[in-house]
Amino acid sequence: MAFPSVAVWNQETADISRENRKRQASPCSFFCSQGQSICLSADYFIDSRLATAARGGVAGKHRHKVQLALYGQLMAAFEYMLKDFFAKTLDATSVFDEQVKKADWLSITTDRILMQRVVQASIGSTLVHPTMGWHTPEIVNKRFDNFFGHKPVSGNQLSTLSKLWILRHSVAHNAGFVTANDAARINQANLSERVVNIDADFIKESFSFLQEIAKDLASNCGKSLIAQWFKSVKDYGANYTRDEATYNRIKLLSVCETRRTQELPEITEAMYTADWAVYAV
Repeated sequence: MAFPSVAVWNQETADISRENRKRQASPCSFFCSQGQSICLSADYFIDSRLATAARGGVAGKHRHKVQLALYGQLMAAFEYMLKDFFAKTLDATSVFDEQVKKADWLSITTDRILMQRVVQASIGSTLVHPTMGWHTPEIVNKRFDNFFGHKPVSGNQLSTLSKLWILRHSVAHNAGFVTANDAARINQANLSERVVNIDADFIKESFSFLQEIAKDLASNCGKSLIAQWFKSVKDYGANYTRDEATYNRIKLLSVCETRRTQELPEITEAMYTADWAVYAV
C-alpha cells in the first residue's frame, strides 16, 4: 500500500502561507486559525447545501461521521498548541535550560537521536512533542506553572476540559462509542454503551471554550517568558540589533491572533524598547 503523499490542496496559496507562518511562530494563533477552519468545515455539509433528494437519514449518518472526525482534529490541534508553546520556547532561549534538566517529563532517548538521520527536528520538538500527559489538565497546569509561574487552565475549566478529553478518547479509540466507564467519568449515564452525537454546534462551543485557554496561555505564559528573558539579558544593556532575532521569536509566542484571516503582527524596535522598560528592571 502506497503511503499518502502531501495533500494536493496544500499549495502556497495566501491562506496556506499565512497558516504556515502562524504554525512556525505563534502556536496559540495557529490553534485559533485551525479551530476556526474546523468549525467552518463542521458547518459545511448542512442540508441547505444538499439537493433536496440528498437530505435525510443517509446524509445525517455521513455528516455525523465527518463531525466526529472534526472533533478529534480540534482536540489534536489543542494538544499540538500546548506542546508547541513549550517546544518553541526551548528553541528560542536558554533561559529554561536548568529547569529542563530537572523536569522528569523531559528526556532524550536513543530512538529520538537516531531519528535525526531521517528528519532533522529542533531541540524543543525533540524534547517535547513525543511526551505524554497532555490530556490531563492538572499535569498541564503543573508543567506550565513550573516553567512560567501560571496555570493556563483555571479551576472552573478543569472539569470541562477533562470531559472534552474523555470524549476525544471515545472518538479516537472507540469510533465515538462511549463505554460505561467513560460515561460515568463525564457523568452522562445516558451515553453509556452508545455513540455520542457530536454536531457542528458542539464543535463550535468546544472551540470557543478552548480558545479562551489559548488566549490565557499566550497572554500570561507569554508575558512570563518575556519577563524571564529580559531579566537574563538586562546586565548587557538594551540593544535591539543584538536581541532582535530572539525577541521576535519570544514576542510572537505571546501573541494569540484570534482572526483566521489576519496576519501576525510585525514585531518592532518600539515594542522591544517598551518591554525593556517594563521587564528589564
